This record gives sequence, C-alpha cells and structure tokens, in this order.
Amino acid sequence: MTAPPLLKIENLRTYFYSRSKQAFIRSVDGVSLQIARGETLGVVGESGSGKTITALSILGLISAGPGVISGKIGLRTDTIQKNLLQDLEMYVTLGQRDGKIMDVAKDEAGWRENAERIMGRLRGKEIAMIFQSPKSSLNPFVSIGNQITEAIRLHTSAKDLKGAKERAIYWLERVKIDSPRLRFES
Repeated sequence: MTAPPLLKIENLRTYFYSRSKQAFIRSVDGVSLQIARGETLGVVGESGSGKTITALSILGLISAGPGVISGKIGLRTDTIQKNLLQDLEMYVTLGQRDGKIMDVAKDEAGWRENAERIMGRLRGKEIAMIFQSPKSSLNPFVSIGNQITEAIRLHTSAKDLKGAKERAIYWLERVKIDSPRLRFES
C-alpha cells in the first residue's frame, strides 16, 4: 500500500496584475505535482519560468497586494493534514470572460490574516524554504538575533527571551559563525 504524499499540489495558479500592461501575468499556471515522504524533487526551468513563485506560493509568502493564488496545496505530516489554501478563495472575486481572468477584487486584510492563521505555526517548522541567495535569507532591517530567536520561540520549548538567545548563540557557534555574540546583535 502506498502512503499518501507529503505534499500534493493540484492546479496551482499564481497571477499578478501588471498596471503597465493592464493585464494579469500568469506566473504559475496550472502546476500539479506530488512529493512522497523521503523523496527529493528538483524543479528546473529558465529564469522567470515560475520556480520561485511556485515555492513562495506553497509557503504563503506571496504578497497580499496583487498576488492571487488558487488551486489546492495539500500538506500531510505526522502532526497535520491541511490544505494550505483553505478558504483563501473567499477573499477574492475573479472577473472572468471566455475562461480568462479579466479582473480581481481582493480583501487584502482578510487574505493576509487567513494566510497567516494557516501558515503561522507551520512555516519554519513543518515547511520551510532555503533561499538560493544568502542575501534573501535574513531581513536586513532586523537583527540576526531577533530573527533567530523568533523562530526558536515559535517552534521550540524555549519560550523566554534569555533561553532563546542562548540557544541562538549556540547554533551560531555550531555552524562556525565568527564572533557569534557580536553577529547576534548585527
């Protein structure tokens, strides 16, 4: 008997509105795939073909503004079974003609709140993304220590700031970051 897939994507579509072209750009249009536990999937394509937008859509990291996502993203782990796009469609009204999306009305606050409700506890623990460019990995306006301790406090038993800071410094030392206490404050 085959186990259900860890990640199952059905007909994923991510569109952005281009004001200059007065049209919707189909960044991802009908992607379907599934990944089993222990399986590795490589996604290959030209620059601009939608690889990164697909990954950002899965993680719920598409901006609330012009990005519209539809389809189904099923995530099944030992602890959860969830459609990561559940109920997001109720915040979007699509105007279609001849099967093509012509305009979108979006409740951005509702979209963002629902997406964070779904992804808040999952992102960084059950599902994560390793960015290709190290410069994209950390927010340059927030200290390294704040970013690491936030993840530690969200996803481990260390809830107090002091314990999370010590754990973050330990991990900076472990991956051989020079001057970990200084880098924590950078």
